[in-house]
Amino acid sequence: MEILDIPATNTKDIFTAKTDKGYVGCVQTQICFHITTETFPNALQAANAARKLRKDLGVSIQKSSPNVQKSSKKSKNTVTWQDRLYTLAEVEAMPLLRFKEVWLILHGNEYVSDCLNYEKKQLIKYSPSKDKAKLFKCHEEAKNTMRTLRGVIGPGFNLMRLFVETKETLY
Repeated sequence: MEILDIPATNTKDIFTAKTDKGYVGCVQTQICFHITTETFPNALQAANAARKLRKDLGVSIQKSSPNVQKSSKKSKNTVTWQDRLYTLAEVEAMPLLRFKEVWLILHGNEYVSDCLNYEKKQLIKYSPSKDKAKLFKCHEEAKNTMRTLRGVIGPGFNLMRLFVETKETLY
């Protein structure tokens, strides 16, 4: 197998490289990089294999490059940016764009904008606008939070499924 394309300046810890037989996944560490032994027909499958390889190796990725900066605090529950929320009908009308599924918690006509916040010692906060609502990337997380709110506050909570446009590429 001959590797045809490895990026010269790579700032990512997981990337793909093109070979004469397809794509391989690469995991970069401080001192070396690891390549998957199997080739894949597209870059997405190779990147997924590289993520699995990193997990199997137990490699901690800490590069000393100044271009790579990792944020200190990010919540797993919320989507970090938001341009506009789309319904399923709007998503189906735009087949060339990519979307991620997000979940909102409703209580009556209001949206839950913050809940179970231990730092602010705040149980729940509502917003009349869905643009200020707390977004959950995972349905299970949203459902568990909604169940907790139902148990503590009472009935009337529902989930709403919406979509956010993704702007990153798959490769």
